[in-house]
Amino acid sequence: MGMRDPARIVSRGLHALLDTAPWALERLRPFAGQTLVLNVGTWTLFFTIDERGSLVLNRERPPVPALTLDLSPSALPLLLLRPAEALHHLHLSGNSALATEIGFLARHFRPDPEELLSRAVGDRSAHRLGLLLRQGGAWARETLSRSRHMLQEYATEEIHLLPSQAQARHFARQVHQLDEDLGRLEQRLGRLR
Repeated sequence: MGMRDPARIVSRGLHALLDTAPWALERLRPFAGQTLVLNVGTWTLFFTIDERGSLVLNRERPPVPALTLDLSPSALPLLLLRPAEALHHLHLSGNSALATEIGFLARHFRPDPEELLSRAVGDRSAHRLGLLLRQGGAWARETLSRSRHMLQEYATEEIHLLPSQAQARHFARQVHQLDEDLGRLEQRLGRLR
């Protein structure tokens, strides 16, 4: 069996994602036939919006794209972890109405993994896998939080790399007092001149 066509796989994946949210297709349908270019560093993808409102991957650059999206490669991890924050690294240029819709979808579209899985493995298995993924995600977040807390406590209490909160507040008060004393000294020196 030969390798599958990556463009076809990406197109099918996009169709499957957008099919989970008919409202997203409705928002893009008025822009049928328009083209988009997505640049992520040196990687470039070309899309056309079809009559359903779905995105179809093109093999060739459109002569004049309706919209160009530039995303910093450093923002890719944010797309998974904090999608709203990743939007600060996205630059849109071209058709302003289409840019508004794409921006809206980027802020609000959250695919339902269980819906996607159910198409491949059935509803019951998809629900179980979704539950497993949610529990795994909650466990990972809790473990990360505990690890961060333990590292912070170790750094402040055990090896004294960081000051405790009380020490930091005391230092801040001392700096503030020194600043006020310097201000008064400058005033006195100004009067002596």
